[in-house]
Amino acid sequence: MADHQEKVPVSSSQAPSSSSLTPTTTPIAEELWLFAEERAQEILFAIQPMYLSERSRNEIINHLQTLMWERLGIEVFLFGSVPLKTYLPDGDIDLTVLTPYGMEENCAKALRNILEAERGESDFQVTDVQYIHAQVKVIKCTIRNVALDISFNQMAGLSALCFLEKVDRAFGRDHLFKRSIILIKAWCFYESRILGANSGLISTYALAILVLNIVNMSYSSVSGPLAVLYKFMDFYGSFDWENYCITVTGLVPISSFPDITETRNHEVFLDEKFFRKCIESYSGPANVVEANRKYFPVKHYNILDPLKHSNNLGRSVSEGNAIRLRHCFRRGAQKLRDVLTFPGETVGWKLENFFGNSLDRNGKGQRQDVEEPVIPFGTGKADYSNLRGDFDGYFLCFIYGKWFHGESLHNWIPQGLDISSWETVRWFMTRRRNVFNWRNLDGGSTSTSMPNKRKSKGTGTYIPEMGQQSYTGRSSSKPSTVKSLPSASQTHRCKKDPQTHRCKKDPQTHRCKKNPQTHQCKKNPQTQECKKNP
Repeated sequence: MADHQEKVPVSSSQAPSSSSLTPTTTPIAEELWLFAEERAQEILFAIQPMYLSERSRNEIINHLQTLMWERLGIEVFLFGSVPLKTYLPDGDIDLTVLTPYGMEENCAKALRNILEAERGESDFQVTDVQYIHAQVKVIKCTIRNVALDISFNQMAGLSALCFLEKVDRAFGRDHLFKRSIILIKAWCFYESRILGANSGLISTYALAILVLNIVNMSYSSVSGPLAVLYKFMDFYGSFDWENYCITVTGLVPISSFPDITETRNHEVFLDEKFFRKCIESYSGPANVVEANRKYFPVKHYNILDPLKHSNNLGRSVSEGNAIRLRHCFRRGAQKLRDVLTFPGETVGWKLENFFGNSLDRNGKGQRQDVEEPVIPFGTGKADYSNLRGDFDGYFLCFIYGKWFHGESLHNWIPQGLDISSWETVRWFMTRRRNVFNWRNLDGGSTSTSMPNKRKSKGTGTYIPEMGQQSYTGRSSSKPSTVKSLPSASQTHRCKKDPQTHRCKKDPQTHRCKKNPQTHQCKKNPQTQECKKNP
């Protein structure tokens, strides 16, 4: 791993090539730059994941996963910035439901009914339930002031999560990559309002790839997230989007498509070999990847998806917003350049002003995703969470999702991977195959493969699918059709206390008492095996 320098030049870049990441004017003094990075880290502590926000979000996620499993027998996977631990206090939670292909609409309607019935029925305050009936079906709701998006079969998101977690570990340096994403995302969202694919702006996944490009090409010259932010704004503010495409290892002339050959006038920390292995591990076999290179839709912003080369991550940016983004990047670089020319302590409070909206929103002892008071900015204290994610868990869920949709497991075993870890995967799959019980969607039970225990992890924002085998091509032990899902009134619930409206707990097991009329499973106290209520 290369040693990093502590000086970053402060000037504007003009050329579209990667060499523009190293502009040439007088650099900031090392001592002043380190002071600025320390203050930037203090700002990060106010907006990055913290213990209380992790606990609150996990409670929401566990509640929804349990609810969906108990009512419908379906498994919900987490994906996006929450498991990656790069979310903002105002960030939503992305979940995806694994369901047989073709059953997404029926499942979405059942989920909507259950969530609507939950309003006022629990401590989780489910509100604003919406069903977005589009090509990509999404259930939206709000729980404890946190927005949730529930999608269906978003395997590409699971693969993106594995990929970004792997990249962060490769870069190291106390999660330089993730901290840079959080700081840049905060500037884009709170200070410039230029984040959001639904508004014709840049998506969070595209933003992560743009940050990856900067860190990869400037790894040895950046001292921290603030340096990455400056180079990000400086580089993309003058980038020639009309003629070049951004990739994780360099720039590609649009005129060269469909051939994707990066310019070679720069050095990178993570090379083509690293990303090739990632494609094979988290995307698909090499021949599939090569087939995907044949067409790349050129838009106003051109950002190559490292896991699917036919996917333009900048496709959401409209023509007018492309101009707006460039203007914001240029203006942001100029303002930060001015801040970094001030001496001593002045840099500190100038940086606070630079992130004024971020601190006004999250630095005064309150956060949108936490109901309790938090440590205010400027006290010298911080309650922050470890940014290290559960890569093994993410990859296991990605593999399980592929298996669920009928893809052969051996296609997803990377070369050189410890075989013992795959013994765990095989056990995981076998156990799910044996104990799985998909609930018939009108209350019956039909033998398919839903897991008995739900432990799921997942990934990020929606990315178009990479092409998957049909669910009906699976073994005959799984049904190709599923009957209609139950309405909210048909789902069996726990007994409620008439005064507290909460589930009655068994004083011995501390578990929820089941209604004896539902004939739900009860445990034999001696054998601990399931027995039916007579």
